[in-house]
Amino acid sequence: MIKILTHVSIVTAFALTALSGQSFAQSFDTSAIKVEEVLASRLPEKIKAAGVLTIGSDTAYAPWEFLSEKDGQTPEGIDVDIANAIGKKLGVKIDFQTSAFEAILPALGTKFDIGVSAFSITNERMKAVNFVSYADTGSMWAVKAGNPTKFDPADICGRKIAIQSGSYHEKAVIAENDLCKQAGKAEIEILPFSKQPEALTRVAAGGADATVSGEAGIGYAAKQSSGAFETLKPAGGALSKHGPNGIAVAKADMELTQLIADTINSLIADGTYKALLDTWGVGSVIVDKALVNPEVKI
Repeated sequence: MIKILTHVSIVTAFALTALSGQSFAQSFDTSAIKVEEVLASRLPEKIKAAGVLTIGSDTAYAPWEFLSEKDGQTPEGIDVDIANAIGKKLGVKIDFQTSAFEAILPALGTKFDIGVSAFSITNERMKAVNFVSYADTGSMWAVKAGNPTKFDPADICGRKIAIQSGSYHEKAVIAENDLCKQAGKAEIEILPFSKQPEALTRVAAGGADATVSGEAGIGYAAKQSSGAFETLKPAGGALSKHGPNGIAVAKADMELTQLIADTINSLIADGTYKALLDTWGVGSVIVDKALVNPEVKI
């Protein structure tokens, strides 16, 4: 799944196998979760009749969602476990489908019932879809081990930055580049990639100074890469802000949106949700309450 560049060292190439989906975390066991009939009765008739909740996700963003190393096809990760927990509460099966990240939101209500792909909730995105907040996360930079280019998050003008296309982080870096130009400084060279592992691979290969993404994903990648990367905290600007991740639902379907929010809040109330996040070592990102279209500053 990762396009390893030919000049990446063999050692680094082996270290990067983790980024293609290898997981040392134990997935959360959702088998004990019981159907909550009051919630299940509110399912839209189409979903209820099919008995399946269809989910769109970019399954290349460990630890949130990725394809199993065992077969390269089975989705695993935090979001997959959350989706399975929702399915158990609602008494339906989960069909977790791989999609290009930027293609998920436009397909809601047609191809997908919901989108679960560690989406940062932004005002721009909420113009097109509804969101249910389910985690509160920040950003993190990744640089090659030893930071050979002396990358400084406080001054990214003139730097070469690998980034996932369509992500909040891409927009934030573009905004930072505008500030660089206004200040008469060297422009940022932005290298877009369709998947975050590809951006990380470019950094490890020395083809970019740094990449930036969600703190859980970057932290996981650094831990699994056997020392290929080190992480740096953002220093000011939009990338320093914490904000909610959201499950996306078609704008016209407020009933399903509210049902997803109520289902997550049920999982929060009975302690299942915290246990699930703790299994992946990200219990700190839990929200007190899942909100529909929360107020955000980005």
